[in-house]
Amino acid sequence: MTVFRQGMLLVAAALLAGCMEGLRSDSGGKDISEEVAQSVRRASESHTLSRLAALERSINDYIQAKGNIPPKLNVLVPDYIAEIPEAELGLAREHTDKNVISYYPAGIISDGQINGALIKDTGGWGYVFNDRQVIVFVDCVHKRMDGSPWYQARGVF
Repeated sequence: MTVFRQGMLLVAAALLAGCMEGLRSDSGGKDISEEVAQSVRRASESHTLSRLAALERSINDYIQAKGNIPPKLNVLVPDYIAEIPEAELGLAREHTDKNVISYYPAGIISDGQINGALIKDTGGWGYVFNDRQVIVFVDCVHKRMDGSPWYQARGVF
């Protein structure tokens, strides 16, 4: 998320929270500001899952066109994706939004899944491949709103 967009979201949330101070929603007494924060987090998670799907598609397109696995995600730019997008996790205390890529050895893949105990938890993107699979993932051990860890998230396309 760009600094400008993030700032605008925070300003909007602050204004809404300020205007609604002291009010309660009809959903069991939850503070309006908490609902706004959850809504912003849900939107951030949705953006990241869409961006993860775009990265997955661009890797697939690269493999189809070149016949091999991209050694680094940066080789996808600009032919297969315009830029490496930011991961927006909605976890301001744990991570800032970033488009940093951590490259991992194939040993972090265990039974076809990422071993979360072996990742760096940067809050950006992780990339790993072996002779059977290629995985791009969110390099984060924290939980999404659905309770699952970010590194297990898959983009939907």
